[in-house]
Amino acid sequence: MTAQEKAAIKNWNPRYRRNVYLYLWIYGILGAVTGITNDAALSYFDIVAPGLISGLNIFTAITALLMSLMIVWVHELGYRKILLILPPLTSIFLALTTITTNQIVIMFAYIISWTAIGVYDLMYPLMWTSYVPKEIRTKMFTVVMVVNLVAQTILTFIGGKAVVYFFSKMQSIPYDTASNLSAHTAQLSGSYLANYTNAFRIVLILTALVNVVAFVLAIFIKDEPKDYRTVGMKKPQTPEEKKKAFEALINKKTIMWILYIAGIQLGARLVVPYIPIYLNDYLHIPRGITSTINTFQTAAMFIGYFFAPFLAKKLGAIVSIAAGTLTCAPLMFLMANGRHFGTGITLFVVVGVLLFLRSGLANATMPIQQEVQMIIVDKDMRPAFTAVVQIAYAVIGIIDGLFTAFYLLKTPAGYANAYYIATALYVVVSILLIVMFAKQYNWILDEKKSKSNEK
Repeated sequence: MTAQEKAAIKNWNPRYRRNVYLYLWIYGILGAVTGITNDAALSYFDIVAPGLISGLNIFTAITALLMSLMIVWVHELGYRKILLILPPLTSIFLALTTITTNQIVIMFAYIISWTAIGVYDLMYPLMWTSYVPKEIRTKMFTVVMVVNLVAQTILTFIGGKAVVYFFSKMQSIPYDTASNLSAHTAQLSGSYLANYTNAFRIVLILTALVNVVAFVLAIFIKDEPKDYRTVGMKKPQTPEEKKKAFEALINKKTIMWILYIAGIQLGARLVVPYIPIYLNDYLHIPRGITSTINTFQTAAMFIGYFFAPFLAKKLGAIVSIAAGTLTCAPLMFLMANGRHFGTGITLFVVVGVLLFLRSGLANATMPIQQEVQMIIVDKDMRPAFTAVVQIAYAVIGIIDGLFTAFYLLKTPAGYANAYYIATALYVVVSILLIVMFAKQYNWILDEKKSKSNEK
């Protein structure tokens, strides 16, 4: 730790520090929730609401739009009030998916609960930019994401195995037998299918209960208007003022950044939401082992985050982000050929290693990306810009959703073809990012080098 970093920590505003620490705990709990919702919950919905899964990206787009509407209220309500709203929405509607078989109701509950879950991911960049000293900001971006991932890794590992455990108990069969049956869910029927589905329901209800703790912690956050907006600043009234505000939000650098984000999301959403299904249903890897592979993939994200401060200092922000994305391409290409890697332990190991490396490389620069996105606009524009990015996510989600629902996932081979498409997109957007951003913004996180380059 440098002398500047030590001084920044020593002089850190106590209220700011307390709010940061409280959110670290809240985001850790959210990580535990995400460990279930990103793995076991998707397999559950594949059984009870297959229409939701086939058009998953459409529903993800809807949640992105709702997230964009909610996050702009930070400018008016502040951090604390938003964080008090999110846990009840998450828990109530997540639980609702377990007490009904009506697909429309399940889809509606999914939209509301996943919207609330997603807003947590938008809150910490805003809070960190307000509360964390710039000298330690990149490291603290890494810390908050690591805390989330640790919890997510643990619950991803436990979640799938908990489903198999409850299934084995309800069906009165050995755990290993239940695990083998979980690898071929399409062949389950009668009491086997009912008990397997109920095992998922138990896990989701427990997850909803755990999330209540996030509400209790949010009560102790103390924010002030100056934290999230310029106090005394009037809203734009005249056409000239509105035009100026619009130009501050939408300009060449923000448009280019959105194009990069959109390209990455276009590729990622074709594969990432479907990883559990790809492993379980396409490669026929047992449910418990699928969760183990996903656990290692999540752990790779955790490891990758630690490299963010080092990469930012050595390569610069833009080169680091582009390099992380570009090196994922060959791994994605190999994943598309998963059925050629044999069976049994050989398949499990090869696929596990590929997903581990892809996840680590893709996420090593995520803390840098989050920080860059916040500082290319000023304080008063950050919630609005975050909303604009979410709208871009929504548009991409609709495109992905229509593509997967009506074409790509019409056959099982589509799960593999998605990796080919993602490979091409990753290569293209990485090159575009370097061409459009590297010269002017590569050292945007380092004031000394940034000023030196300007000269």
